[in-house]
Amino acid sequence: MKKEKNKTYESILEELENIISKLNSSNIPIENSIKLYEDGVRLSNEADKELLAIEKNIQKIKKVKVIDTKSINIEKSFIEIDKIIENLEDEEISINEAESYYKKALLIIFNIESYLKKAKSVIKKYEQ
Repeated sequence: MKKEKNKTYESILEELENIISKLNSSNIPIENSIKLYEDGVRLSNEADKELLAIEKNIQKIKKVKVIDTKSINIEKSFIEIDKIIENLEDEEISINEAESYYKKALLIIFNIESYLKKAKSVIKKYEQ
């Protein structure tokens, strides 16, 4: 198999599915089976690396500090989250699109969380 740069996670999975189909065929010579198996292991490793990269990006987003909690509209934020969920439920969505929606949702959730923490601290002042 040729080594392609910047394969998408979906293309890696498609190649793996193709290899599995070929391996499940009983008409394949052992030499070809071994080669396909090796290619499958390599692709599996590529998929793992791709998932780790995505996870690393998500972790970076989680570390981002929320800047502006004054101008948050919680109702609008929940509507945005609902739209993101609808988009994520689309079976045709690519992994890159899903990652983008996930990042956006995390940012909205972190903004809501920061706003609620700020509100809680203000409320505690009045409780004392």
